[in-house]
Amino acid sequence: MRYLYLLLVLMLTGCASVPMSDYIGKADHPYDRKVYASLEKVTSAFIYVLKKQGWTISEADPSVYERDDRYDNNGYRNLLIITDIRKKSLHLTSTHLNVFIHSIDNTCDVEIRYEGQTTLIKRFNSSRSDALVQSIWDAVQQEINS
Repeated sequence: MRYLYLLLVLMLTGCASVPMSDYIGKADHPYDRKVYASLEKVTSAFIYVLKKQGWTISEADPSVYERDDRYDNNGYRNLLIITDIRKKSLHLTSTHLNVFIHSIDNTCDVEIRYEGQTTLIKRFNSSRSDALVQSIWDAVQQEINS
């Protein structure tokens, strides 16, 4: 019983959480694909799929957050979809996504960035969730093809 109290005290002392930012910086291994469809079709597919999966989203101009040659008025159209942070498991796990869409003509370069954070005694960060991102890709591709 003493060990249980000790563990509880250790978990509650010094536990300061750093809030996650809405923007996820360039990840080491972002999930990216080339999609052959218009910006409007790709954007509407992502918005539909993310909302259907329970994400709350907002849209932004990606050039506000990072520099890229595709933002310099050279024919590319760009969009950043940001999801709100989703908390699970008694607020011990937080996850969110950024979807970058860079479009020229009828081709879109799409990059999904994932950030997960699990807080126990220590905070663990993750930039990969293959199953989650694959389910999003599959649903978006199905929506674009329908």
